[in-house]
Amino acid sequence: MDVYTYEKSFLERLKEAKAVLSWDNAPMPASQVRSEWKSYVELQIEPAGWQAMWKIPRVICEDLKLRYPTIVFGYVEQVIFDELKAVFTVTAVQDQDVHLPESNEVSLIELWPTLQQENSALNVDTTAECIDRLRFFYSHVWMPWDKDYDDDRDWVQMHLQARIQLACDLSKNRLPRPLALHMRTLLMEARYIQQRLEYLELDMSDAEAESDDEAVELNDNTTDPPRKQPKTGGSPKSNNLNKSMLPVTDLMCLHLRLAIIRSEFEILENPEMRRAYSELQSNGLKRHLLQRSPGRLSQLDEQVDHKQMCHVVTVPCELQTQIALLKLAEQRVKPDIKVQLGNTLQDVLSISQANEDIFISPGHHTIKFLEHLNDNGSIQGLVEAESVIGSKHDLDKLPLICSSDEDSTLLVIDGDYTLAQLVLDCRHVRRGILLRNGTLTLRSCRLLGDGRSSTQEAIVCMPEASLNLQDCLLENFAIGISMRAETSAKLNNVKIRKCNTGLELLDQSAKLELLGHNCNFHTCNLGILADGIPLPNSSEKSLAIKHFSELQRYNESNWLGNCTFNNCLRNIRAFNETEQLLAKRTHQNLLLEELDGENKENIN
Repeated sequence: MDVYTYEKSFLERLKEAKAVLSWDNAPMPASQVRSEWKSYVELQIEPAGWQAMWKIPRVICEDLKLRYPTIVFGYVEQVIFDELKAVFTVTAVQDQDVHLPESNEVSLIELWPTLQQENSALNVDTTAECIDRLRFFYSHVWMPWDKDYDDDRDWVQMHLQARIQLACDLSKNRLPRPLALHMRTLLMEARYIQQRLEYLELDMSDAEAESDDEAVELNDNTTDPPRKQPKTGGSPKSNNLNKSMLPVTDLMCLHLRLAIIRSEFEILENPEMRRAYSELQSNGLKRHLLQRSPGRLSQLDEQVDHKQMCHVVTVPCELQTQIALLKLAEQRVKPDIKVQLGNTLQDVLSISQANEDIFISPGHHTIKFLEHLNDNGSIQGLVEAESVIGSKHDLDKLPLICSSDEDSTLLVIDGDYTLAQLVLDCRHVRRGILLRNGTLTLRSCRLLGDGRSSTQEAIVCMPEASLNLQDCLLENFAIGISMRAETSAKLNNVKIRKCNTGLELLDQSAKLELLGHNCNFHTCNLGILADGIPLPNSSEKSLAIKHFSELQRYNESNWLGNCTFNNCLRNIRAFNETEQLLAKRTHQNLLLEELDGENKENIN
């Protein structure tokens, strides 16, 4: 089954959005923007009966413990025009383990009308194009904080042209890549916070309604004798209070973070301020080095001449420890390469060339790196390889790279690169590594997830990318390794532990080689997920498989080697290609949609 998709230029889409909001050129406050879209949607969208795919938002997937993205099929029972939402009835799911309410109130922009409709009398072409325009506006023009603007200000006059200019700058690569990635990251986080706020506020309103119903019921039963309360549980009232305190705290934190993003983004929205911000970012490190040591600035200028060098970063420690670390670095630095000592890993990433080696000491190294890693460079820990994988070693005594809470991805790789003897702490990010292109080699690395999220991924491989893992450990993720179409991976002595899904093969063109027969999946809900498999029984949705050798029969040329499973609820699960809800191309496009929004250089 396929869905409506539109390939329009950015300017075409922006003109469409502007036309909806500029019919009479009268001043338009922010509160009226939604009303204009309501009026437009009422004229364009069929009120009921059309079929669509629902791409479930991340916040709902997290709350229901579903993998992300989860896409289900159904039909629109009713369009709620005033709220730009629809009552959507689920009729088919790809995964039998996905359990959803039959009827759901969803946003229109989460729906993708299908080309095939049971009722051919419906004007679904116009419906699909209207939703596409609506989705574009709320994805690229409207910001989560715009609804809070005062009605005495003209939103269209103040913001629409600036947003159009910003969107064009992002589309045509007019912004420095670090700044563009930073702004996209802010937008992704702001929209996620908006969804989370709406979800929490809905939960709280439901809880208040239940409390009111209980109060009415209590008043109706005043003649009944009081029931004895359990000692450990407290009163029902106190229990409800305790339950509501956490959402209130979450709401405060989310509103605060959204206010911070808003203040920063409103500055960057101005083209002149963007230019000033870029200049400050590019010159900030030079000024910092000049204040600390004038000699360091000349070293930085040497790098402009592209003279390759190596960087060593150590955290504060005793002199003898520093000497020992430098001796270990001496064994690993290539001959005739100059060495520069760095203060922090973030500083070094900001000034180093992509093909240079970076060695880091044991300790925590926090980064917020908005460039891509490529060109045969590397980051290596100054420890013995065996100590990283061993569970007995304290994380504080290992080279550990972590990121700030608001980042969506720890590292983005778009070329050949190596990571060795490192711990990648992914507990505060949605994704550990996004491999966009090239070959990524990981040796003696350990990736840590939070163990709670149903959407967190350790490594995502995009089409044409290649992954080599040797002596590595991945644990506590929703998905350990995700392999899309036309990707390849070689795994040697890799342990994947305590993941919802250890490894997912989302297309038969993905190539997997398990070397040495020593790869292991331990205590995972599902070891390996294989999608789009031509199962012999065409009516079967999925097939449970115990051994990797049995899975190989369905793709002997691409899936090689062997592995073991210990204490997994299910070892392997293969999904039948005849039971896929979406056409292959459309499914891949929807999978790539969020990744592209976060990290790609161009918005098409």
